[in-house]
Amino acid sequence: MKSVVSCCAATLLLTAVAFSQGLIVRPDFHPAALELRRHAVRAEVHEQVAVVTVEHEFYNPGATTVEGAFLFPLPPQAQVSRFAMHVDGKELVGELLTAEEARRIYEDIVRQNLDPALLEMADYRTFRARIFPIPPRATRLLTLRYDATLPREGNVVTLQYPMQGNLTQRGTGWQPRPWPQPGPMPMPPESAQMPERPQVQQSTIQIELRTDTGLRNIYSPSHRVEVKQASDRRATVSFEASHALEGKDFLLYYSLDANEIGATLLTHRPETGKPGYFMLLLSPQVDFKEHQISAKDLVLVLDTSGSMAGEKINQAKAALRYCLQRLGERDRFGLVTFSSEARSFRPQLAGIEARDDALWHVDRLEATGGTNINEALRAAAELLRDSQPGHGMIIFLTDGLPTNGVTDEGQIRRNFTQAQRGEVKLFSFGVGFDVNTRLLDGLARENHAFADYISPQENIEERVSTFYEKVRYPVLGNLAYEFRGADVRLLSPARLPDLFKGGQVILAGRYHTAGQVTVVLRGQTSERRQSFQYDFNFPEREREREFVARLWATRRVGDLLEDMRLNGENAELKNEVIALAKEFGLVTPYTSYLVQEEEGLTRVSGGQPDRFRMRKQMPATAAESVPPGAPTVHYDLSSMSETSGAGAVAMSKSIREMKETNLIAEPQSARVVTVQGRLMTLSPENVWSDSEFRSGASTMKLAFASEAYFTFLRIYPEAREFCQLGQKVIFKFRGRFVEIGASGEKQMSEAQIRARLK
Repeated sequence: MKSVVSCCAATLLLTAVAFSQGLIVRPDFHPAALELRRHAVRAEVHEQVAVVTVEHEFYNPGATTVEGAFLFPLPPQAQVSRFAMHVDGKELVGELLTAEEARRIYEDIVRQNLDPALLEMADYRTFRARIFPIPPRATRLLTLRYDATLPREGNVVTLQYPMQGNLTQRGTGWQPRPWPQPGPMPMPPESAQMPERPQVQQSTIQIELRTDTGLRNIYSPSHRVEVKQASDRRATVSFEASHALEGKDFLLYYSLDANEIGATLLTHRPETGKPGYFMLLLSPQVDFKEHQISAKDLVLVLDTSGSMAGEKINQAKAALRYCLQRLGERDRFGLVTFSSEARSFRPQLAGIEARDDALWHVDRLEATGGTNINEALRAAAELLRDSQPGHGMIIFLTDGLPTNGVTDEGQIRRNFTQAQRGEVKLFSFGVGFDVNTRLLDGLARENHAFADYISPQENIEERVSTFYEKVRYPVLGNLAYEFRGADVRLLSPARLPDLFKGGQVILAGRYHTAGQVTVVLRGQTSERRQSFQYDFNFPEREREREFVARLWATRRVGDLLEDMRLNGENAELKNEVIALAKEFGLVTPYTSYLVQEEEGLTRVSGGQPDRFRMRKQMPATAAESVPPGAPTVHYDLSSMSETSGAGAVAMSKSIREMKETNLIAEPQSARVVTVQGRLMTLSPENVWSDSEFRSGASTMKLAFASEAYFTFLRIYPEAREFCQLGQKVIFKFRGRFVEIGASGEKQMSEAQIRARLK
């Protein structure tokens, strides 16, 4: 007998909110295991009009034929035209459902499968088409094509594509049944396995952006995308992943902006009575002429001590050759090598006419002697004494601790500062683990750059050459900013780095006053000081873009940790770190989430019992649900005071990742999430609870998947994001706690619900 299933394989438009990619339900309600083997999205976007093609390759691993319906939700923002669907090249005939018709379908699926994840698709207009039968162990290719107008706010266009869902389920031996029926609503046993996310073997997204004006600040907060911008008007954005698609939706922002330096403002302010969050993105034009690129003065400093012997010195020499061979026509350079003492290639900076001599000099370098970092840095600073302020740059490579000359890290940092005439950018690379990370990090922070670390397994040339390509073409240096008409605080970074061709700078902070604001940006080119002015609006309320708050918090914690690591622990800073970690679910050296599965409820700082606690001095592990590219922390509290070794290097790299992250840092536990700015934790009893909820507090109880439950969600669709967490949820809504579970009200009118939430 042929099995017939209802297949809700929902792939969403680029401008939509989160959704479930699919759900399969047999008439006997056993979960089926239809697999999504390939998921490919191609979008061609001109200005803000997207032509989208989505391919799904489904595989039926079962022994029976499967057929069903394909539901494709069209959210309210989506202005869709020319919609077409094909299965293995054959066009499907479908119908466009109204939002009310679609809502009834999704609610029925939720009732039958007790899976609240599909709630996010309710109230969308939906395209429905019959899927041709998929024989046992066969595949079907579903292709969707449509046009859509993407939402635009000011000059910012948003593309959003869901990367999560419930496509497949595995059997648990438990059979849910339709409800309502006489008696209590059936609930799965605690041991039953709930629906899983789709195990996608391959997923790709490729977006071609074109504009007649200009493209600036192409930015994804959710995934580490590859952006290739061929010109000011064309760019390609791509992303590829394999296996399960976890985490947040794919998000992409870009600005239609023809300014020489493009500026984009993203904000989030869920509550009017509290300060809001903002991100200011800055990126230069791509189509620069050679004369528009600022000349740079570059000094390469290489450690040639005995510990660099062998493959390390060969790779380091290759890195120097790479940089020297790619100098600009107007660039000047210097070369300092050091072991027990420092040696300069020439006493002054040289032009590219001396490049061949420098390459010959590099080829003959040998590794021997001690490590005199102090003398090497003073020699490099001396070479840059006649550089224009902000044009000097040092790339410094070392694999050891200071052993000759001045060895005190504080004195070395002071000596380098005194030796400079103008502002010099010092980029340090520590090779291996036997380096003084506090010295290198302190030098980088005080000289407006960064320190990075190359592990023994990594190639020095590859790491340095990749970095050099990012700083090869300076556009605007010594950046300074001013916010006129707004009260902004807790900015990160406190000082902006330089802008380079193809690069992007992000400033995150909090704003206390809503309304119009003028941002003035000033910077230095090789010829003159320039100023740019931008007009924005800080909204009174902005519930969207929750990632802005999380990104600011992650960067803020990174700043605080670095401050304490370089200058010693401070109670005020430590308390702020702990407070932010609790609020946003971040793992830090001072806080890590511990699930109390056997110990029962514990107390937090002597307060009321809670299902989770923050344990001090607990080693933090890698996040289970961090999106690709988001900062992943690997440290424990003892590494905060270490200066060298693998722990110190890991600490330094983790802090830098937090300080500079451009990606959403999710709460670093599978049992901790944030929803609409509220921290939700999963208890051992499988109840998702608001972190403010305490046992005994008054709640409005609603039975899961009951008429009262759906009536509540129809009145307050913004509550769906909480209810999607599961069948047992306690969350704060409109000043009251709402409790979803097996027991509770089953029938309530709209008036009754509104009255309870007054």
